[in-house]
Amino acid sequence: MCWKRYSGWEMALFAIGWASFISVIVILLLPIGKGPQLKASASAMPPVTSPAFLKIISHSMAVPIDQGPPVETLTDGDAFVRALIRDIDGAQHSINFMVYIWEDGNFNDMVLAHLERKQRQGVQVRVMLDAYGAQKAPNGKLQRLEQAGGKVATFRSLVPLPWNILRNTKRNHRRAIVVDGVTGYTGGIAVADTWLGEARTPQEWHDFMFRMTGSMAARLQGSFAELWARTTGEVLLGAKFYPGAETTGGTIPYVTLSTSPSPDLYEAESFVFLSLLAARRRIHIETPYFLPDGTMRDVLKQKAKAGVDVTLVLPNHHTDQKSVRWAGQRIFTELMEAGVRIYEYQPTFTHAKLLLVDGGWAVIGTANWDNRSRKINDEVLFGIADSAFTASLEQRFVEDVGKSKKIELKDWRQRGLLQRVLELVSQAFVQQY
Repeated sequence: MCWKRYSGWEMALFAIGWASFISVIVILLLPIGKGPQLKASASAMPPVTSPAFLKIISHSMAVPIDQGPPVETLTDGDAFVRALIRDIDGAQHSINFMVYIWEDGNFNDMVLAHLERKQRQGVQVRVMLDAYGAQKAPNGKLQRLEQAGGKVATFRSLVPLPWNILRNTKRNHRRAIVVDGVTGYTGGIAVADTWLGEARTPQEWHDFMFRMTGSMAARLQGSFAELWARTTGEVLLGAKFYPGAETTGGTIPYVTLSTSPSPDLYEAESFVFLSLLAARRRIHIETPYFLPDGTMRDVLKQKAKAGVDVTLVLPNHHTDQKSVRWAGQRIFTELMEAGVRIYEYQPTFTHAKLLLVDGGWAVIGTANWDNRSRKINDEVLFGIADSAFTASLEQRFVEDVGKSKKIELKDWRQRGLLQRVLELVSQAFVQQY
């Protein structure tokens, strides 16, 4: 190549391009979120049925113990959409809508039509997108909402400039949809047509969304408002967002965790770790992306060896991230040798996120069992200490096990060479999953 034929500005652009490319490669392979493995102290974690359990969670995580009303579980997209549209149409003051994925389609058109109508009626509508998760969002249709007076903001950027690429690798993975400050939704569902339906075909994903009222809705409002202020500079205040007396009441103990991980603080990982340590009888996990680090692997194996029923429900080949599935499968052998039972959900892709411990503790929200949820992305989690709520989720978990195929250790040991190679190669990018 003859460099003399290029002008100075062309060479400068070439250098910037190469620097950006190298930065992307470095970020992909960088061990983001590395740190010491968590280990239990000399004292045993009390069981989830003990009042001391929730106090330790509260003290260790520096989060208050709240009390709220019962939580409604909505299974799959159609049930969620019906409830969501009803609540949007009943809004009087404000609608704050934050999800990770936002794509054009029927779901988008339905939601935006109702949001725009409420905005024209005088309800304040704010939509929070994520730069990565909303790459397929219809900008023109969202602009119509803005033209009606609504506000739309995007968290972070996808511009691969060397000085901000590390910052932009963080994503807003929270789901926090709040109406009038009194009704909120969180869970795994976002705005894309794959979530429509009742998970009857591979084109209809299986998932859960949770409808919350009272103080839980206020906590979700705070989870939205925190990132909204960080992105737009607008601080949400007043009765339109926090109506006070209407967000109190209820007798169900719970804690909320709105995580924004830093290199020195991985709240989601600690939260899940403490929950697992408390298990005496069973740990039931359903997750779309299963990549536990050494800390989580060790505690799952230790509990299984101690006689705890550790059962996982994971996606089969219907997953939307095959490399994540392969990377997670690399540790199947050691988990099953310890006594962990692994099932793969068959009808479609399961995007559900559940952690259920001993029939008395349920962890729900947006976090997956991957490095990004533990140590990179913004998430929102609720830990609910209620036997009735946990029992209702156990029933759904058992139903999902019934729709799943168990992975047998003897068969897994005989998997082919290609499968093993895919697992090994996929593990190289585990820090970015």
